[in-house]
Amino acid sequence: MLEYEIGEIDRRLACLVQQGTVDAVSYDPPRCRVRVGDWVSDWLPWFTVAAGAVRFWRPPSVGEQASVFSASGELSAAYAVPGYYAEQHGGAARRSASETAFDFPDGASQVYDHASHEYRVDVPAGGRIVFRIGETELELRADGVTLRTGKLLGDVPDSTFTGNTTTEQRLTFNGGMQGRAGANGGPAVEVDGGARYTGDVVIGGKSFLGHSHREQGDGAPVSPPL
Repeated sequence: MLEYEIGEIDRRLACLVQQGTVDAVSYDPPRCRVRVGDWVSDWLPWFTVAAGAVRFWRPPSVGEQASVFSASGELSAAYAVPGYYAEQHGGAARRSASETAFDFPDGASQVYDHASHEYRVDVPAGGRIVFRIGETELELRADGVTLRTGKLLGDVPDSTFTGNTTTEQRLTFNGGMQGRAGANGGPAVEVDGGARYTGDVVIGGKSFLGHSHREQGDGAPVSPPL
């Protein structure tokens, strides 16, 4: 009996903490198997940074180094703790002391550098970044940006657009409008359709409502605006 008890104690001590690699992953329910030498564990829950009211999701990868912790050496109550750098996945992706980063297998990354105070999100071409609040959605892609929202307020005292601008529906302005012809010449304004003014129009310094003409004889054209 004593030899059995000593053997059981040795077995439990050996099972308290074991180092291995993730052998298989289940996503629903979230479980993984860990290989330690020739032995492969049962499906074990993996450790995550938050699993309460706030939850974090990052399933481990096959081949990722992991530890198996077993309370009192009982494997039936064991759980896996992945997250050790291994050469199978390239080791550590960075060597910076000031960066906190997530690097993804498709080349995307999320990085904050507290030395330069810079936050960067990179997504490969063909991907997109989406910010969504209710029915409002901001979508960023390699070929452009799309904002879908019921109402947009731009509280911007001064703005500059370097390219062409198209408004598909009614354009209303309350502070006046000013412009000039572009570098390629041509008219400053072209309107395909009519125009209605409630006030005067001044053309070349001449008032449309207040100008006059000099009579140049019966049947003769009048003079240009005076």
